[in-house]
Amino acid sequence: MQVSASFYRACVLLLLSPTWAWASDYTPGAGDYCSQAQKIIAGTELEPEVVRHTNYEAFVASKPTDQPFVIHRYDSAPLHSTMAINTVVSCKLRTAERINAAHDNEAGGLPVAEAEFSCDEVHRLVLAGTVASVPVPERALDTADWIVEPEDMRFIGPRWLEPWPFNPVSRDQGGLYRLHTRALYAPHAWWVPMPERFLGNYYCHLVSPQYLEAMVRGMLKFP
Repeated sequence: MQVSASFYRACVLLLLSPTWAWASDYTPGAGDYCSQAQKIIAGTELEPEVVRHTNYEAFVASKPTDQPFVIHRYDSAPLHSTMAINTVVSCKLRTAERINAAHDNEAGGLPVAEAEFSCDEVHRLVLAGTVASVPVPERALDTADWIVEPEDMRFIGPRWLEPWPFNPVSRDQGGLYRLHTRALYAPHAWWVPMPERFLGNYYCHLVSPQYLEAMVRGMLKFP
């Protein structure tokens, strides 16, 4: 019997996410954004090396590695305004099961990645941390003005990349702002034949933290 990737991921979530597990908090400016996303996604304190790409094709061709523990980042979709900031940060991360398979010996056989969270969980924590970092008198938007949408899950690379550019923020007819993320998930142990470098990966298109903070502060007018 063939098992879908979404069913497999649900099983992994149950196995890796005990009732006491929680995602790491997000602290603006405390380390690389994709590094913090990796820690949230996998419930780990391992510090990866982050390769920041400026070339789109090079980022598309890149893959995370275990030894050394390397993940990849690409900032894109800049605003066409006086503010020189990007709106999207794309992170190529490892799953908790892949991290545990590669690094358990470093912790005496204990799991170094304790849970499997999602790209939208990253957005929830980024939103909460960003709003909390802005003093109340300086906030134009609060957490109640936002809805974090469930991740749009894809299982093959081209569908994660397209359509491009990715739009991480929209506004609904009721005036609420919506945070969007597109994810790609490839289990570590999987029946679908594919090269090892494709397995155990979790990719996220996320809102840029600078873009989100600028909106919270009211520095940008959303179209």
